Amino acid sequence: MSSIYNIVQTYVAAEALTAEFTLVSLNAAGKVVITGAATEEACVGVAQRACALGDAVDVLVFGLTRVIASETITFVTTPRLAAAANGQVQPSETTDATFYPIGRAMANINQTSAAAGEQFTCLFVGPVSLV
Repeated sequence: MSSIYNIVQTYVAAEALTAEFTLVSLNAAGKVVITGAATEEACVGVAQRACALGDAVDVLVFGLTRVIASETITFVTTPRLAAAANGQVQPSETTDATFYPIGRAMANINQTSAAAGEQFTCLFVGPVSLV
């Protein structure tokens, strides 16, 4: 998904990233690890491919990218996204002030929802506090 508005940074993986389009966070050594929860504010972006421990990997830090749903997401009713387990995404509930929204689901005429495990397009903007 190429765009002149996308910002991509290369990082070193501190663990194996087993799936492409996985959310990743920075660890204390400045390497990326799989993001594991909606409360993780160190999420820096979306790995653009799977890789092994120690590999360099391109991470989209702002812009349009594919992501993986952790549960069913209906884009019109719950467009705001937060991280979930295993580097996937879930709806960011407005009533949960502990979630850090990381982006927005981008609906189109071909896809208005995603089931668990499905890829879809997201506008990734990074963790944003609700307070």
